[in-house]
Amino acid sequence: MMQVALILVRGLSLAILPGLFGLALFAKIRRWPLMAVTAFAISVSAIGFVLLAVAMTGGDPGALSGELLAMLLRDTAPGLAFVMRILLLAALLVTLLARPMVPRCAVALFAAAATATLAWNGHGAMDPGALGWVHLGADIVHMLAAGAWIGALVVFAGLVLRRAPDREEATRALAGFAGAGSVIVAAILATGLVNAAMLIGVDGIARLPDTLYGRLMIVKLLLFGAMLGLASANRFVLTPGLLALGDRGLRHLRISLSLELAAAVLIVGLVGWAGTAEPPVSAS
Repeated sequence: MMQVALILVRGLSLAILPGLFGLALFAKIRRWPLMAVTAFAISVSAIGFVLLAVAMTGGDPGALSGELLAMLLRDTAPGLAFVMRILLLAALLVTLLARPMVPRCAVALFAAAATATLAWNGHGAMDPGALGWVHLGADIVHMLAAGAWIGALVVFAGLVLRRAPDREEATRALAGFAGAGSVIVAAILATGLVNAAMLIGVDGIARLPDTLYGRLMIVKLLLFGAMLGLASANRFVLTPGLLALGDRGLRHLRISLSLELAAAVLIVGLVGWAGTAEPPVSAS
């Protein structure tokens, strides 16, 4: 039960914070929903920290103490990252309360910084020295790029799934994303290769099916490949056909974007699960 709770909280954190960053990049978010998401992110982070503390006691909530919590906050990388995340999210919440209009770039900056702190909760924090900073940097860029993709998908889905979509607006938005989308995919691929080199290694590739971490990564790669295929179809076939093919073109684009977004959600869940599993490099 503790493991399931940890996976759920990790998945929520990996969805909310990078997703908030992506939404702020591509859409104007109303103040009150933004405040609600920020408050929810604070709650999820707090629950995650408590679950981490309980896990360190061997799963015994009764063994929690103020001294243990203080030690985790003061002397561990996940604890310090949690403090920074809460401060950033609290600052965003206070800013939203104090100002009726907050620039999207400010929201994106707060969300990006809060997302970056999640890297210290994962495998990226296990390497020492300069190698560790490279791994952390790759993790951060990977999460931000994934968040940008998810945020864009949410915006596009909102454009085409409404009852009477503006097809010209949707076509312009989707076509205009082509350049940014290419950069995002390149960033995900490059940082994914860095992470694979550090967590799997050449020798670990053959052993991927033998470990939980490896099996999760295989499924993740299959889903990522499906997302790339759907994104390519959207860009080169379905978006140009949105105006030309009428209702049939709109229906096909709706299905494709829905499947792409569903695959993204599944990948986030798999990454949250993989963060609790031992990678091949650690097992060797």
